[in-house]
Amino acid sequence: MDKKILVIDDERLILDAVETILEDFGYQVECFENPFEGEREAIENNYDLILVDVRMPDRNGAEVTQAILKAKPDATVLIITAHPTHPLAKKALDVGAKALLKKPFEISKVLDFLRD
Repeated sequence: MDKKILVIDDERLILDAVETILEDFGYQVECFENPFEGEREAIENNYDLILVDVRMPDRNGAEVTQAILKAKPDATVLIITAHPTHPLAKKALDVGAKALLKKPFEISKVLDFLRD
């Protein structure tokens, strides 16, 4: 399984948990706490799936999603958030995120987007 996943979230605990679980399933996982660095990584490299938190300091998930999809319109971006009714969550979906997963989310929901 050579699928690559990028996770952008300002919470280290979330990054560590998602990375450990997805790597156990055999996926390559890159994680970024800094939304600017994560966005740059997503634009400069190819990923099968990109998970983006909505509420982050300095740059929100809707802005990150919009920038990624402007550069790579075919990218698959999922929004992960503990605040699914937050206006930024809706904005992220409006700019092209494929779905929203409420934290804590079931890893099976992420895996559904990785199936061929």
